[in-house]
Amino acid sequence: MTEKRVLKLHPETFLLLVKQLRKHKDEADIFEVDLDNMKVKGDLKVIQNSFDKPIIGCTSTLDMAKRAAKATLPYVKIPKDLELDDEFLTLVSNKGTHLLFF
Repeated sequence: MTEKRVLKLHPETFLLLVKQLRKHKDEADIFEVDLDNMKVKGDLKVIQNSFDKPIIGCTSTLDMAKRAAKATLPYVKIPKDLELDDEFLTLVSNKGTHLLFF
């Protein structure tokens, strides 16, 4: 089994997320990003496409989970009791996004 290093990031803005990803790119194999903490939300697809490492979008809201799936983030981490709708489940299936529950 191959070990993966996960680094949790809590950026307040989209620009800080980009800076943190660049700064820590060699410290992790996967980045977990707290999407709820971000006051300014940018295009997550641009972020994922700009970095060669997977990003886990962590959120407690269905709206942000949908944005993360639409951006083709490989992983979306959501509360296990979050009520999911058919639109989101179809989106996750079509984009190949994996759901992680906390």
